[in-house]
Amino acid sequence: MSRPSIPARSVRKVLESINGRVAVVGSANADICTRTFELPRPGETVVGSSIVVRPGGKSANQAVQAALLGANVSFVTAVGRDSNAGVVTNSLRGAGVSLAHVEAVDLPTGTALITVDDAGENTIVVSAGANGRANEAFVEGHASAIADAAVVGLCLEIPLDGVLNTAVIAKAHGTQVLLNLSPFMAVPPELIAAADVLVVNETELSDLLGSAVDVDGLAGDHFVQERVAVKLAILGVHRAIVTLGGKGALVLDGHLATVVPAVEVQPVDTTGCGDAFFGTVLAALASGATLFEACQLAVVVAGFAAEGEGAQQSYGSRDKVLRPVGRHR
Repeated sequence: MSRPSIPARSVRKVLESINGRVAVVGSANADICTRTFELPRPGETVVGSSIVVRPGGKSANQAVQAALLGANVSFVTAVGRDSNAGVVTNSLRGAGVSLAHVEAVDLPTGTALITVDDAGENTIVVSAGANGRANEAFVEGHASAIADAAVVGLCLEIPLDGVLNTAVIAKAHGTQVLLNLSPFMAVPPELIAAADVLVVNETELSDLLGSAVDVDGLAGDHFVQERVAVKLAILGVHRAIVTLGGKGALVLDGHLATVVPAVEVQPVDTTGCGDAFFGTVLAALASGATLFEACQLAVVVAGFAAEGEGAQQSYGSRDKVLRPVGRHR
């Protein structure tokens, strides 16, 4: 195990090389957001700010971040025929994401109810809406987007058969599968084994392994890292990134475990930071970066996002992230 710093030169090198082809298959939501002094406890009412509607959805967030960094991104999703669909598609289009595989259906666009407190922490409740149409048959109709990409990004905000079929199509065409096991649910073993790279946070890792993991150990104890790597290998996972919040991220690549430290930021809103991280990994791996290099860049980009409000509107373009790495805003 090693704990390197994040040299600006390495980040710049990876950023300037991003031009690969990425497909993202998944969810698009309108985020209905409010801020409050502190998150309510069960049964408690608190006063929130005015409601703001913003573009979101885990997969849409990931696609936007990858495109802003310079990747050629195709997004496969379903939206409604309502006003919220425009909120979603306008942001995607503005970031440079291809909408050729975005279908309009007769269901409401997916929505997420988001509350953010003064410490930047959040709670999120998602209503699937049109995202529920992205099933096995739907994905089959957009197989060309998956086949044409170097990597495909998946999370779990669409029907599981749609996620599984994406992985099957990707494997048949030599497209790398990156799986973000979020929001966590029990999934078939073949989906886990199909992931070329698994990206999870420490809570999702604990749920996947069926036992608690020690974050401090993951960040600094070689024996804890080794045990986790062995358990993942039994599930068929040989390459993974475990995000550790303020402690950075752990990269597991075969027998090598390396910690990438967090960057120092003043968080304003952590909504969508995990998606910024994942979208960055997609863009970097599609462009030939190593898993470690992709994680180095992803930690920086996610830190940038934490210093702005909301998800997509807080994301940095290549030019913005290329500014001095120590402080990003």
